[in-house]
Amino acid sequence: MKRLLILLLIPLLLTGGCGFGKREEKNDGTKWAQGAMLRVGDLQIDYREGLVYLDATRKDYERYYGTDIWNYRIKSNGDTLGITVKEQVLEAIIYVKIVCSMADGLNVYLSDDELKDVDLQAEEYVKSLEGSEILKMGVNTDVVRRIYSDNLLARKVFERATLNIDTNISNETAGQHHFYSIAVRNSKIGPDGERVDYSEAEREAIREQLREIKESWENSSDMYSFAKTKTEDLSMLDLMIGIGDLEDKNLEAALMKLRDGAFSDIVESGNFFYVFYCRTAFDVDATQEKKEEMIEKRREEAFEALYEGWREATDVEVNSEIWDSIDVFTVKIGDE
Repeated sequence: MKRLLILLLIPLLLTGGCGFGKREEKNDGTKWAQGAMLRVGDLQIDYREGLVYLDATRKDYERYYGTDIWNYRIKSNGDTLGITVKEQVLEAIIYVKIVCSMADGLNVYLSDDELKDVDLQAEEYVKSLEGSEILKMGVNTDVVRRIYSDNLLARKVFERATLNIDTNISNETAGQHHFYSIAVRNSKIGPDGERVDYSEAEREAIREQLREIKESWENSSDMYSFAKTKTEDLSMLDLMIGIGDLEDKNLEAALMKLRDGAFSDIVESGNFFYVFYCRTAFDVDATQEKKEEMIEKRREEAFEALYEGWREATDVEVNSEIWDSIDVFTVKIGDE
């Protein structure tokens, strides 16, 4: 079963820099439709959409972190994870509705085939909800279909709005260099768990050890297997490194100069002494992946700027009486 597309859009909102707008409370002069939890521009959003978004988000969190997480306090003002996630989901719903409101102006629509696919996904998702509380609270196929179509339309708006982003990224900028490394710590752990620096004599002994290892490595027939048996930190064994990836710019500059099959000198950086073997100074597949990653980041940044303008220009109100009453999290504040 396909997950709700909102779960793909939320990270774009939360990590892309689009800050949460100030929550606009219910205006006593607003005439709310029955069950409306939110107004975005002239559109009022039914509380049942909020139920689906919150339920899907709850399941996603609990899949990874378990069910006993919602009372965990993550802010100095006492807000729990449950409160914080609920506010994030509210802003994500606002995000989707605002983006969809731009579709007509960009001549973006869902095709007949896309609408048929939305119907199938909605029916499948509702089947997965059998026996759940949110079905008893009025959620049905029409509500889920609206959510799926909104998210698909929002994605198409993103694609159209960022269609002309500059995709020209040079190999020099994105180039990925593939290395194997052997790493030996330059300090030890003291009796109380503290870091204890080696004496200079001990450090020189480590360098000598690495020089001997490097000499054997140069004559090895399997560079990867040899490194794997010698390094003390397997996470540093197989590395893809490009310009800008390392905090230690001196180390990065030295590695960028290595050619295919070359070995580095013994270098020290952070908590380790290293020897690097350059498997290839230009990995074609990894470089292409990096280019795609950089292009996507450009698109997200450009779209973020557009969205901030749309958000600022859109009148948004929350019907707090309805929204605050919605709670699908299994652990509630009152249970403490």
